Parts: sequence; structure tokens; C-alpha cells
Amino acid sequence: MIGSFDFDLRSLEIFVHTVESGNMTTAAERMGTTQPAISQALTNLEKSLELTLLDRTVRPLEVTAAGRFLYDSARNILAQARKTNGDMRQANFNQLNHVNIAMVDSLVTALAPALIKTVEQHVSGWSISTGLSHLHANALMSRHVDMILSDDALEQHDNLSRYRILREPFVLVVPKSKSIEFKDLGQLVAQLGFIRYSSDSLIGLTVERYLKRAQIDPPMCLKLDNTFAILSSVAAGLGWTITTPLCLFQNGISNKDVTCLPLPGDSLFRNLVLVSRDNGLWQLPKIIASDSQAILAGEFTNYINHHLAWLKDHIKIG
Repeated sequence: MIGSFDFDLRSLEIFVHTVESGNMTTAAERMGTTQPAISQALTNLEKSLELTLLDRTVRPLEVTAAGRFLYDSARNILAQARKTNGDMRQANFNQLNHVNIAMVDSLVTALAPALIKTVEQHVSGWSISTGLSHLHANALMSRHVDMILSDDALEQHDNLSRYRILREPFVLVVPKSKSIEFKDLGQLVAQLGFIRYSSDSLIGLTVERYLKRAQIDPPMCLKLDNTFAILSSVAAGLGWTITTPLCLFQNGISNKDVTCLPLPGDSLFRNLVLVSRDNGLWQLPKIIASDSQAILAGEFTNYINHHLAWLKDHIKIG
């Protein structure tokens, strides 16, 4: 039968008590039952597992190799069962066992160190991974992660909770070493190569749609799969790109090496959103979203005020 086991908690408890006491009579006294009941339970356990767990020819009883393996595992299983039982009786639901979180690369520097402290207050174990947005979306829907901090809000899926963390504009980034004067993107394209994000990334797709609407088709120069490589290439004078203030903050590219300018034409924005499934995480997604907003309101806002003050009215936290 699917989902069936060859043992239950009661039989494991009997087995552990028998091993630790060395005889069935003492185990029966500890468990408030009879020696024949203990013997029958152990016999049934061995039959169901099709293994010999105890050597009954010696006194005190000794465990076989299979019995020692089961004893070690059973102790862990019973300890977790007792803890779970106690938590349920005390309605102790504030501490989750394990939470998996995925976030876009551009949030790592800004959020991860401080966010870990928040997570540890509410979760016994955790993992945080980074990567491309579409991979995070797939991981959330397939239940490999519990929540994502992403530029993909998965609006096409119902029964998800969403908390916006940041709305930021895209900006034009050109190398400081190139004294380029241009009136529009067409003129910029004629003078300097365009460094693209990989088309696998949501940020890359967003930029490509913007260029298409602007009827700009830059020739192939460089196509890279991470912001640090892109901005480093711009700083080296290899071309220009379109990115966001948070990406600049994340990668620590100096204003001495690049110049950031407003994006010509229609404004283009990116929303970073915490998305989670509606069940099983209680208030944790809301707490993490709120703390993420507070974290961004600190160092990231200071960075904007100091380096890109002309952008502060275009950035919205929360």
C-alpha cells in the first residue's frame, strides 16, 4: 500500500526500551504492559521488516547489525515525534522546521546578510539560493522552494501571496572613459556597442522589449549572464548597457568608472516582489517582506541619495 510502513512509533518505542534495558521484562515494566505483549510486538516488528533485530540466545539480549541500525534511527525518529507532539499540544507553531528561499542576484548584497537574522528568529533551518528568475518561479511552483524574492510576480498563477518590496527604474549606463555625447539611443548605438543581458533572464527580456518598442536594434556586441560581468565590461569601456540602481548597488561598480543617465523615451520600471504559496508559512512571508523593505530603506537608500540623488523620487520601497 502506498504510504504504508513496516513499523509504527509504538513498535519502535518498545524496541528501543528493550535494547536499552537488555530484557523484555524490564521494558514491559517501563511501558506499563506485559512481557508477552512486548515479545509479540518485537516478533511482529521483525516479521514486518523481514529481519532479525535481537539475538535472543544470550542474556542480556543483544542487537544484531540490523538491530543496531534500527536502534540509532528509531531514537532520532522518537525524539522528533516527542518534540512534534509537545509543540502541537502547546500550540507552538511560531518556529518552522525549514524554509527554502530563492532570490534574484541583485538582492543578495542588499538583503541576504540582514535577512538571515530575521529568518533565524522564525525557522530552525533555512537555505537561500540565487539565480535566474524563471528558475525560481519553476522552483516555487514545484515546491522546491517556499518563497521567492524576484522580478517575476507570477501573476498568471492564482493562490499565491505577493508583497512588493521595491519599484525601481531602469537606467542607462555608459563608460566614464568614453566622452560620448548623444541625443538619442540611435546615436549611442552608432558610437558604442551594446552589452546585453542573457535572454534567459527576465531583466534581459524586459530590456529587449524596451529596445524593440523604441525601434532600436543594436548589433551584437557582448551578451553576458550576470550583472557584475556586464557592468565591469561597461567600466572597461567595452560598451553601454541598461540596468537598474539596485544592480549597480549590488555589484559595487564605482561612479568613477561609469556614468548613469535617465533612460530616453518612456520610463521603464522593475518590481521586486516576494511571492509565496498561501499555505504552511503562517506570517513568515509578510514578516520577511516587511524586513526586506526596512533593510532597503537603509543602505540602499543611502547609496541612492549619495550617488544617484536624481533617482530618489523614482524609487519606491514597498
